[in-house]
Order: sequence, then C-alpha cells, then structure tokens
Amino acid sequence: MQIQACRWLARALKFLLLGFCIPSGFTADTCQQATEALQQRDLMGAEALLKLCLAASPAQLKPYLDLCGLYQAQGREEDMVRTASEGLKYFPGERRFYLAVGNHAGRKAQYDQAIEIFSQAHQRWPDEAVFREGLSNAHLMLGMRLMDQKRNSEAEQHLRAAVKLSDSDVEAHLNLGRVLHTLNQSVEALAEFDRVAALDPKTPLVHFHRGLVLGALGELDESIASLSREIDATPDYPPSYLLRGEMRMKKGDWTTALPDLDMAVKKMPDNPKAVYLRARCLQRMGRTKDAEADFRATLTLDPSNPEPMNSLARLLWLTGRQEEATSLFHKAREINQATRTVQPGEIQFESSTKQK
Repeated sequence: MQIQACRWLARALKFLLLGFCIPSGFTADTCQQATEALQQRDLMGAEALLKLCLAASPAQLKPYLDLCGLYQAQGREEDMVRTASEGLKYFPGERRFYLAVGNHAGRKAQYDQAIEIFSQAHQRWPDEAVFREGLSNAHLMLGMRLMDQKRNSEAEQHLRAAVKLSDSDVEAHLNLGRVLHTLNQSVEALAEFDRVAALDPKTPLVHFHRGLVLGALGELDESIASLSREIDATPDYPPSYLLRGEMRMKKGDWTTALPDLDMAVKKMPDNPKAVYLRARCLQRMGRTKDAEADFRATLTLDPSNPEPMNSLARLLWLTGRQEEATSLFHKAREINQATRTVQPGEIQFESSTKQK
C-alpha cells in the first residue's frame, strides 16, 4: 500500500508540474484576479487562476477556501475534498477543512479515515460539539460494521468510544448493549438497554433486547413483561412472540406459550426454531400427533440439526415405533460426532467473550 501511495503521489506531482507550471507572465496579481473572477461568477476562469495562485504559493489560506467554495457550488465533492485535504497540510488550524474531509469520509463509509480526521479536530477543539459528534458517529458506524462481520471484540471498543463521546446517543447505547450480550456480558448489556429505555422508551426493539438479556439472566417474569411491552409497541415483529413463548415454556406455562408460538410460526413459517419450540410445547400438552408433525417439519427445514431429530426419535419410541426411532437416534449420533469439537473425556476451556 505504501508503494502504491508513493507511486500515486509521484504521478500527482508530475501532473502538477506538467499541468500547472507557472507561466512566465505570472505575477502576484494572479490571486487577486482569481478573487475578481469569482465575484464576476466566472467560475472556469476563477478555477484556473486559483490553481495558478496555489501552484506559485501554496501556503495561502484564502485560495484554498475559495477553490473549495467553488467546487462545492458546482457539486464537485471529490475535488472539494481533495483541495481541503491539501489545505489541511498547510493550515491544520482551519476547522472547515476537517469538516469537509471528515464528513466526506463518513458519507463514503470510510470510517477509519473519518475517525482519524475527527480525532485530530476533537483534540484541537474538545469543546466543539460538531467534531465530537462526527467522531462519535464514525465510531458508531464502524462498530456496527464490525458487528456485522462478527468481529465483536473490536466492535465493542468502537461502540464504547461512541457512548463515551455521546452519552445521550440512543443508537450507540443500543448497539453497545447488543454486542455486550453477544459477548456474554449480560449484566452490562442490560444496563445499556435500560439506559436506552430511559432516554427514549419508544426506541424500536429496545424492549425486545431487554427481554432477550433478561431471559439469559434467568429473570423470566421481567423478560416476559419487557417482551409484552415490545409486542404492544411493535406487533409485527415475529421474534418477540417466539422469545416470549420460549420464556413461558421455561416457566412451564404451556397453554400461554402456545399462542405465542402459533403466531411466531404463522409469521415465520420457515423458521426451524419456531416450529421446533411449538412441537415441544405441543408434546408437553399431550398433543402427540401435532407435535410429531412439527418435529418432522423442523427436520425438513433444518435436516442437519440433531436436537429435533432426537426429540422426534424419543416421541416415536414412546409411541411404539422403535425401529424408526432407533434409526433416527443413530443418525443424530452420527451428526453429533461429525460436528464435535471436543473429544470424549476432554475439557475445552473457552473465553466468555468468544465471538459467535
């Protein structure tokens, strides 16, 4: 990358020397002529004169600002940012250059560059909200991208930075809570979701995420209450029904769990977990025939999962169909052996923050 950058720089310098050589008739009035051309709305002439002005004496602030303004008026964002980046080398105390380059990097999803630029500006002007917010947003967006890439530990660092810079940013807290839950830091994740609920209780899915982490902590009643609140606010979000049904199953409330699982299957008919949980619920309610149908549907949706395979095998065994049950038991065992990461008798220690 460094070699490529050097080659690009050499080509740029060569172009500068060949294309913008100072003519023999150049005078100090060229910069003033550029200003006059701008005043007369002669943008093409002004651009040429401003380039000549900077080629002769690049350590001048006004020509950079005029050229950036000209490019902005013409909608030439790439040229504006290139000029602002060049001006930043000579005038690191010019706020407008940081905004132009940093915001452009953010719009282009070049979040590492946006963080670098806004970090420099934030260090110079720590009390200016525009730079603090720009830096926070860059950390937030990079953190969300890293979450999508399953790079959760790195995502956590950037999301913590976003929250530190902007403690009232609901989206930053929500996503920090999500990644903390993924990293099995459930208590801290709950604190983040509680913070979101305090800042804006109408934030989409905040009560779903609270219910999810409360369930992981074994707080079943609180989890159900939070999920019920989410369902009231967002009735068209199927995972809330699935999760509330699962929490009710854990409490042994089969009759109240079933309507939730019915709704989850209706809204997500291709979701194997929804079909499987309903099968288990139906079996516990004594509806063996319906449970068997759902177990078989689960295997159709997820044929490599040994858990529903074993569940169906047990149901068949209990209903006198030992031959088919035995075949399924053997098949489930083969799948388990093929996917096993720990040999029998071994103990594998894994970090509680292992990425999933």
